[in-house]
Amino acid sequence: MVVTAQSSDGSNVRIMARGNFSLDAGGLTKLLLALAVVTLGLAGLLAWLGYWPILLIAAVQTVLVVWVLLRAWEQSWVAEQVEIGPERIEVTHQRHRRKRHYLLDTAWAVVEMRPPPVAWYGPGVVLRSRSQAIELGRFLTLEEKNQLAHCLRRAIAQHSAMR
Repeated sequence: MVVTAQSSDGSNVRIMARGNFSLDAGGLTKLLLALAVVTLGLAGLLAWLGYWPILLIAAVQTVLVVWVLLRAWEQSWVAEQVEIGPERIEVTHQRHRRKRHYLLDTAWAVVEMRPPPVAWYGPGVVLRSRSQAIELGRFLTLEEKNQLAHCLRRAIAQHSAMR
């Protein structure tokens, strides 16, 4: 999801990019609990009938499914905020409680769509200024990456030295 906001005088633009995931923490917990109860319940019934290896396989499967869904949910909590002003661009990349900040010169900023390293991946949105380059929106869909690149180009164009 890409959201854009502009200051009242039009000099500063804030672009927020966030991952998409439809479940909140409570919904994910309920889903994982339901999957575990059904899987381990059926496996427990079969183990009681003498097919005990099924219980071990079901436990391993449950752990793997929980791990995969938690990783996907964790990826949804990635957010990037780009504040573009006349002098500088401030990029804040946040993942859970970890934050990384980058500062770039607005006058020399260029937005590039780099081809993917692997053919079936989407292109990368790279914000470059002088010798610094930052890839933005790795967690976005292709349409959202295109929207992010368009918003960045439009916001930077009014302050760019390369007009």
